[in-house]
Amino acid sequence: MDITSLRNRIECLIHMDSEVLIQDILNSGFSCVRCGWCCRENFNINIAQDILRPSNAISVFPDDIRCIIRGTGMQWDEIAQPDIYSCLLDGDNIWVIGWILRRNDAGDCIFYRNSTCTIYRWRPMICRCYPFFMGDKSVDIMHCKGLVNKITKESAAEMGKLLKRYEIKKLRSYIRIIEQIGDRLKIANLRMLPREYSSEVFVCDGEAISRRCLGIHN
Repeated sequence: MDITSLRNRIECLIHMDSEVLIQDILNSGFSCVRCGWCCRENFNINIAQDILRPSNAISVFPDDIRCIIRGTGMQWDEIAQPDIYSCLLDGDNIWVIGWILRRNDAGDCIFYRNSTCTIYRWRPMICRCYPFFMGDKSVDIMHCKGLVNKITKESAAEMGKLLKRYEIKKLRSYIRIIEQIGDRLKIANLRMLPREYSSEVFVCDGEAISRRCLGIHN
């Protein structure tokens, strides 16, 4: 998607009343039971040719990482790693689009321990919105064990506001990343790195371009 289309989408969202999302959220019956289903690797998503993204490869904003740092005292690279499922090859350089929460050897989010989320108070926006995502005209609902519960209208209204904020923030981040990467950013150029990959990459996250050497913390 080009920058003009993204800006047009943002403009539409800004003028959209989040109350239009309430009914879809109410109909889902969702309320979080903290079951950890979304924290664990349950299936793969086919993003592009040769790219299978684990269901819990959670994309996070730099703000999300800073929030977890403040809440836990952990370091940036202890919390997140370059998104190895969203990379671009450019000669000898590898460009990585954004960050994902770290996962352990079993494939679970590192913050899912003893059957609970240990950073629930500081969890990223995408986790706060789950299982809801913005579709073109309505709310898309992902699988979740909490969909058998009854959500209040007040909670649905708050979720609608959060979902709108998240979508706008995500689109604005896309624009900044496109500006950082330029013509390299094409779906056909996307690649996935193996988890054991060990070398230097450049991470573009919409705020900065930073160097990371994969293999040190992975």
